[in-house]
Amino acid sequence: MDYIIYFDVAALFIFAIVIWFHYQRKNLPLLQNKAFIVFLFCALINTVFDIISAELLDHYSHFPVWLIWVSNLFAYGSTNTLPLIYAVYCLSMINYSEGLSKTRRHFFILKLIVPYVVCILLIVLSPLVKVFFDTTLVFYIDSEGIYHRGGFWFYFLYIGLLYYTFMSMYAVLRYRDRLARPKRLYVLSYIGITFIALALQMIFPRFLLQSFGLSLAAIMLSSIIQTPEEYIDRSTDLFNEEALLKMTARDFNLNVPFLCISVILDDITFISNTFGVNQMTRFLSDVADFLKKTFPSAYYYYIPQGKFCLVFRNYSSRDIDKIKFELRARFHENWVQETLELKLYSRICIIECPRDIKNAEDIVDLIEMVAEDARYKQTTIYARDIDTEYKKRTTYISHLLRNALAEKRFAVYYQPIYSTKEERLIGAEALIRMKDDDNNFVSPEEFIPIAEKTGDILRIGQFVFDSVCTTLSSIDLNEYGIKKIDINLSVAQCMQEILADNILTIRTIHNVPASVINLEITETAAAHTPKILLQNMRRLAEEGIELSLDDYGSGYSNMGYLLTLPFKMVKIDKNIVWSAFNNAKSNIALASTIAMINKLGMTVLAEGVETEEQVKWLTSLGCEYLQGFYFGKALPKDDYLQLMKTDIERYKTVRENKNEYLRELEIVEDIDDDLEVLM
Repeated sequence: MDYIIYFDVAALFIFAIVIWFHYQRKNLPLLQNKAFIVFLFCALINTVFDIISAELLDHYSHFPVWLIWVSNLFAYGSTNTLPLIYAVYCLSMINYSEGLSKTRRHFFILKLIVPYVVCILLIVLSPLVKVFFDTTLVFYIDSEGIYHRGGFWFYFLYIGLLYYTFMSMYAVLRYRDRLARPKRLYVLSYIGITFIALALQMIFPRFLLQSFGLSLAAIMLSSIIQTPEEYIDRSTDLFNEEALLKMTARDFNLNVPFLCISVILDDITFISNTFGVNQMTRFLSDVADFLKKTFPSAYYYYIPQGKFCLVFRNYSSRDIDKIKFELRARFHENWVQETLELKLYSRICIIECPRDIKNAEDIVDLIEMVAEDARYKQTTIYARDIDTEYKKRTTYISHLLRNALAEKRFAVYYQPIYSTKEERLIGAEALIRMKDDDNNFVSPEEFIPIAEKTGDILRIGQFVFDSVCTTLSSIDLNEYGIKKIDINLSVAQCMQEILADNILTIRTIHNVPASVINLEITETAAAHTPKILLQNMRRLAEEGIELSLDDYGSGYSNMGYLLTLPFKMVKIDKNIVWSAFNNAKSNIALASTIAMINKLGMTVLAEGVETEEQVKWLTSLGCEYLQGFYFGKALPKDDYLQLMKTDIERYKTVRENKNEYLRELEIVEDIDDDLEVLM
């Protein structure tokens, strides 16, 4: 039979190119990547021996029989190795062994290996059985060098192929939530392409098409599934946070001890704001180069906002001391970038796994906590010394937040706002509250920062705004005397380009007057995304929604935001109010600040009002609105509405009495005038 090898030759070049391309990329040393490159080499070897076998069979008279036997043995062996390797590749992608006990893992390995061993034995024993027992297993080469297929045992190899194929398909479909849908489809498409090529090979036996089909599938896998770029941080060219999670999760799963040392740069935001993002990126790149040069045996990772992570294996306590010394020595020196010279202030967090930490996610959480928590400002922090109860509490709250909306743990409370001009309550600030499993309240100061890290803050913000609009649309605002409800916007919300669209859509659905809504924006939010925020603020202001600068005096450069952003009201932070109430100099500063804000055409709300004396004092300074425990704590919706109803009735009564008094006074004055005329 004259075999057509052109497709195999093309496949040979394709496999070689894909292998070369694989080594040009920065791949994680994960089982998935190792299985893929082994698969490529096995496919390449299979293609080579497929070509050799075909040529030997076409010219069998020119070659010894044993050589034809050997070439076919390698061709069959590599062909039957490919399904096993691909099964391992699929299983590694979905982390199939994760959570398996040691016994179950060993049993699974047996299920994986035994069918392959049986098939290989059938192939290897084929020439021996033919020679000694004159029986055909998989194939044989007769004395004239002509190839013959076997009977049952030849087709038994296809049973092995189907076994691994169904194992791969079952694993991918059974654990489909562990693999993104597009990747899942491409993984399964490979199986389809392989079977189509195999079917065509059987229909047209002269055309060697199987390897060509595999090569096309390899291109697809390399370009779509094997994407190491998603694990690379572009600013440092180190592996990113996602890579850290994958690698450490693998080590935890295999119970491999390792050392994780995080280098936290404290002044990265200052560098970015002062010298620009490009300059910051250059410094980060210099730090990355130093780490790679100094610690060649480590794996390097970068977590956003100036957090580097080094992972070591086979370490000792002496190694830890040496690493600390080298890091401290380098960061004690200045870092030079062209004409700019800076000292980068850093902290080191040392985590020994699995002694200190039990899973990959906790490593990142711990590093983030150390970076942000004021309690951990020493230059070297050991994970074993960190408050474990605090970590447990943080994990518990994260769990609560994950299902808080579905489990109805959230509620909106309202803290009254007082108008000094009208001398009554005119609205409230909407505040989020959350309960734990014991129906106790969790402090917002505790769960809000965690929600900001997990991304749940976006859902919380939408819940608050929707709840407020639902309440306002269900009542007669005049009956309760409600003129304004203040709603806080988080930093994450302010970073959304669709912020204005979301707010206006919800307001329109509930048909709430725009003038009743007052959105509070912190200086931190304004600093993060000024362009996006300004765009949203202008859109909201055009629709009649008022905007306030919250916590004025608690940050830096407030004046710039007052002049550039369309605020209608400024809220003075309670700490500023308390300080001014007890300090003469602070009092002068606050009085000047309030006067300045009023001259700029904005109103002032003072927070933290707790006494009648403070009410009179702040009113005299020019504060139009007051908020604090003196007027009431944050209340549930029904209690707040009852308070507003009582207050508006009081206000109406006082006003009617005042009007009655004025009318009586006017009558008395008229009588006096008449008496004067008569006299």
